[in-house]
Amino acid sequence: MKITDLNYLQMQPVSSRLQESQAGLSAGKAKKALSGDDKKLMDACRDFEAIFVNELLKSMRKTVTKSDLLDNSFGQDVFQSMLDEEYSKLMATSHNSTGLAEMIFLQLQRDINNP
Repeated sequence: MKITDLNYLQMQPVSSRLQESQAGLSAGKAKKALSGDDKKLMDACRDFEAIFVNELLKSMRKTVTKSDLLDNSFGQDVFQSMLDEEYSKLMATSHNSTGLAEMIFLQLQRDINNP
């Protein structure tokens, strides 16, 4: 397969395809001026996304073979775990996040407002 044979969808990043497919769903809607309860809900959704991304990072880290070049100590494992946790928090709050928090927020907000 030649690289020129790729169609438009394959060349787009997954995040942009997801954003285009979600009619009316944008980070701007979820991040606009939120009331107190909505802000708490959005914070909880972002925390959930951070936990989810952290679990993804843990799973991906397990698939990488460990090198004997460096000592694999308990301290290194703790540091790597803490670093992955911080990475996941940054990923969840960045403007290039997975969008999971925004989707959950909009779903829960709709369910809360229409019981």
